[in-house]
Amino acid sequence: MTDTPRPSAGDETIDAATAARGRQRQLTRRLVAPLLRAGWEDCGWEVFEEDDYSEHTLELHRSNFHIQVSWCPSDRTLHLSELELEWLDDFVVPPMCPLQEELVLELPDAPEHIQAETARRAFATAGLLDPTRIHLPPTAGHLRPSLVLLLLEDTFFQAARIHRAAVGQDGVMSFDGLGEDFDWRVSAGLRAYPLVVPGAVPSSAALGIAEWCWRRESDVERWHHKVTDLEMARANIAATRAVLPHIHREGVDWSAVRLALTAPGRRLASGPGLADLFEEGWQPILQSIHREIDRWCLAEDRFGPQAVLNLLSLHGSRTESIGSWWGSGWYETAVRAAVDHAVTNNQLPHDLTTACAGPGQIADAIVHAPDLLDDDALQWVIDAVHDVERRRRVTDQCVPSAVTLPAWAVDELTSLLAEDED
Repeated sequence: MTDTPRPSAGDETIDAATAARGRQRQLTRRLVAPLLRAGWEDCGWEVFEEDDYSEHTLELHRSNFHIQVSWCPSDRTLHLSELELEWLDDFVVPPMCPLQEELVLELPDAPEHIQAETARRAFATAGLLDPTRIHLPPTAGHLRPSLVLLLLEDTFFQAARIHRAAVGQDGVMSFDGLGEDFDWRVSAGLRAYPLVVPGAVPSSAALGIAEWCWRRESDVERWHHKVTDLEMARANIAATRAVLPHIHREGVDWSAVRLALTAPGRRLASGPGLADLFEEGWQPILQSIHREIDRWCLAEDRFGPQAVLNLLSLHGSRTESIGSWWGSGWYETAVRAAVDHAVTNNQLPHDLTTACAGPGQIADAIVHAPDLLDDDALQWVIDAVHDVERRRRVTDQCVPSAVTLPAWAVDELTSLLAEDED
């Protein structure tokens, strides 16, 4: 019988270093997971090591916006910064960073799940979990109409052309047959300000589907008199929650969305069934939901899953309507700001302070399940979020967060448009 050789001390050191490197790579992946779920794509990974120092760096991109993410385990800092990239012919808008300045997060000396949650909240506050928004400086106001068209070209028409070429569709790309003013209604997000950059953001697409197929374009408004405004708010949250699992970076599972929104036994999180609430209006509402889903299925056949996902993300990001609905990163940011403000001014509702152990738990309850709150608490949340947005506007801050178009991009776009005119 031959003895198995024992590993040398050097081998054990190498194995330990390899294991440590693997754990840090795994942690890095966990820290950026919310960004990947928000449509950011990993397009490169590097590890730098020297003595006791290591740094894990990856590059993320979405809709021609780019970020470099670096994780330094030794001091528990996560850096998100700009990437300098060449302007390729693939896009008519120059590559940009969605951050106004470098974001440096000093994560706590705590279990990994707490570090990951700290990073996720910071990403939400920075606007990275929602479609990117662009604020134009005063000197660039004239660029707005052209920039809207350029963004639509980069994110919708380009994806639609790729799909049509792949499936052999010829002829002029048209919105005919999708209903009156479909293109006007679906591009409402492009008329919002700050400008919304269409991109494949699943959570925003879920909001877009809930808003279009449930709240606005279905017949539910005709039967609004059957329910209170707060019951409608709960129904909106329920619709978003129902479709969210069926939207992915690659597209929408429309069959699952249809089942989720038209299931006979659908209920609010607080208990009541929608059929009981809307009574004789429920069947007409269901028929109209089927009608709107059929419309989007036709749009996907014509333009492809990626182009439709981009449109839905745009529709779900309209700041004047549903950009602060439950499910968006901005909603969570606004809620936590509202709770902090209420704590500072001793304005938290008594029912919330008695039901939850401290402001942190109150904010978590409102962020994750506001539809389980009673009427008074839910109304306070709605008013408090609106008040956060009002205070930001008074101080000339963007609602939601937005990146100001940099001077170099203003110059580049101005030059590009001048060349087109010539």
